[in-house]
Amino acid sequence: MINKNTLAGIFALLLFVGCSMDDSSNEDSSSIQTEQDSSSIPTVRYNEFMACEFGDDMSSDNLTVMISEWQELLTSDELVGAWGYSPASDQNAWGEVGWWELEWTSKEAADAAWAEWESNEAAMAWTEKHAGVMQCDGPGRFKFDGIFPISFETYGEKNPNGYFYSEFSGCKYNEGSSREDAIAFVEGFNNAVEEADYSETGYHYGNYFAHDTSTVNPEGEGADFLWANFTKSKEMNDKAYAAFEAEVREKMFPLFSEFASCGENPDVYHGWTLYDGDDKDFMPTFPDQE
Repeated sequence: MINKNTLAGIFALLLFVGCSMDDSSNEDSSSIQTEQDSSSIPTVRYNEFMACEFGDDMSSDNLTVMISEWQELLTSDELVGAWGYSPASDQNAWGEVGWWELEWTSKEAADAAWAEWESNEAAMAWTEKHAGVMQCDGPGRFKFDGIFPISFETYGEKNPNGYFYSEFSGCKYNEGSSREDAIAFVEGFNNAVEEADYSETGYHYGNYFAHDTSTVNPEGEGADFLWANFTKSKEMNDKAYAAFEAEVREKMFPLFSEFASCGENPDVYHGWTLYDGDDKDFMPTFPDQE
């Protein structure tokens, strides 16, 4: 069971996004998001994160209606996927903030969608109708280039209800290092993971390269890029972490440390896939509130 705050934090994000994608061209468009072969150079996507809050009308049923109606307004293939995140710990650096992630084929496609939003009457009506459920900071969205080097279902089938578990760490480049070093690292990391026991965890990961590195979290910490780990559940996350400690860390951590360092305590989240560009009929199933 997941409480009201948990559910609400996930979806306080649709208000600014919704129908802006209607006439323009993000955990599960996962089959698209992570379509790259592990031995190839990863495809770069454009990802946006919005911080969100919720209203008094938040409920499982209201979320389902809201997202279903939002999905009906999407007409373009430029939106690859959408995911919602709710804090899985009260120790997250971002506190109780929930997140809405959108993944696009390009920044240009995203910008066109947002411009369309401002003149879309259906978007305004949808926003007004669901204003009591959630609100999010569309204008203040965080912008990234994202790579996802391991296919979502390489290490186990995805959850049919759309749920996943995630960890996000903020990372900084060492002096003289750059995004190119991070991208060059992933092939060796993928190979090390392949040789370890990540079976049935659903493990995959993303690197999100920040467009604005001056942004800091509430604890005053900035990041050049985010390293995100995704698994099917907290239990599977623990299994993946044990595999990393036993079989991957010794091989890969010294190489990673040559070009970057990350915070010791990642922010952890419950997540749901809200839209899958490869399965447009997909609809998440949300848990009842406590």
